[in-house]
Amino acid sequence: MNEAGESSRRVPWPWLLFVAVLVVLAAGFGVRSWRAHHQGPPDPDPAAIRPGFGPRSAAAAIALADTQIAGARESIAEGGTDWLHLEILADTLVGRYRLTGNWADLAEADRTLESAIASIESPGGPSLSRAALSNTLHRLPQVETALARFDAQAAKPLPDEAASAFALRGDVAMQRGDYAAARDLYGKAEASADNAGLALRQSMLALRTGDTELARRRVNAVLRGKRLTRQALQTAALQRATIAYATGDWASAGRWVRFADAIFPGYWLGEAFAAQQAAVEGRPDEAVRRYTALARRTGAPEVMDALAHLLRLQGRRDASKAWAARAGALWAQRLAALPTAAYAHAAEHELAVGDPARALGLARRDASLRPHGATLALLARAQLLTGDATGALASIERAENGGWRSALLLLQKAEALEALGRGDDAARAREDALAINPHAADPAARFIWFGHD
Repeated sequence: MNEAGESSRRVPWPWLLFVAVLVVLAAGFGVRSWRAHHQGPPDPDPAAIRPGFGPRSAAAAIALADTQIAGARESIAEGGTDWLHLEILADTLVGRYRLTGNWADLAEADRTLESAIASIESPGGPSLSRAALSNTLHRLPQVETALARFDAQAAKPLPDEAASAFALRGDVAMQRGDYAAARDLYGKAEASADNAGLALRQSMLALRTGDTELARRRVNAVLRGKRLTRQALQTAALQRATIAYATGDWASAGRWVRFADAIFPGYWLGEAFAAQQAAVEGRPDEAVRRYTALARRTGAPEVMDALAHLLRLQGRRDASKAWAARAGALWAQRLAALPTAAYAHAAEHELAVGDPARALGLARRDASLRPHGATLALLARAQLLTGDATGALASIERAENGGWRSALLLLQKAEALEALGRGDDAARAREDALAINPHAADPAARFIWFGHD
């Protein structure tokens, strides 16, 4: 080829560089556009989040709740025995329970609301408060009865009340394993009165039905919200950490756990997550110290169980048994006082540091009342540990067929299939679990007690 021909086909190198830059920029824009469409905005920066109002610590919030409860009791003592005064007392007791985890407040609130409901002819009375507490206590038929009473009270309820009723119906559907109905009801609740609590419900529903990205986006929107209390921000941050645990993103989990513990210090669950994260990050001795101090301060059996489980994993069986015995006694008391609320927790206790046979009975009772994925996974675990791989696989497949998705459930499926001699199917189940959470089979994943699948 002659020199003129070569010159006509040669592209000078500055133009090559220019074109290359354009290609890189276009590729970068394409990646960002894909991420914006499929992943949504990145997580907010915890350092940039500012609380709007409310108590600065759990201690301050508990002190405020104590004052409110004392005022409600004083009003009743002075003759305010109508249902409205009783409802105020019950609601303040539930508020303090959410700060302390003290089931004595739940039991008193339950008795108080029963007195309030009995004091007035239907459909009057505190029907929404009764429904909300019944939901906390996992008494689903009682939730529905109270909501029917609410419907008879108000032909056109206020937006906030309508949203609460839809949300509670969504909670019932969720616990019964009807996730499509739950999604629809939560959507109706948000259409009536959008708030952070509804967004967090939708986030958790998305997480447990396999849409982890939607779960992340919904909770991130709450974290970006304006004028939220420290307690509300901590709740959202702990849920964001739960999503991170479910997907094996332990770095993000740690970031949000530390933010949660700092934004509303002194709250027992925030401190429990912080202890757990220390173990996940390879500092089990620190986790033991944190759990031990928290268990002694709060007397919470959930914390004692986490501590006993961690001590057992470290080979410290005597210390583990001591804490397990203390937790077991407390769970026995709670089972006697509020059985439906305690079934799942007590079953977890027995599976981790107790008797799998006792766990099986508790898990069966809970699954008969609330056949959603987490409860069925708990039942499957008890069935596996008591030698019933066929029953375990049936429970797991029931959860899967309903739409529940989690790495833990798939690992249990692999275990059941392996026990039944179906090695190839077991291998596929493990692969599916690791696709959801690459750390699902990591030994450190055993440390995750709070916020697990």
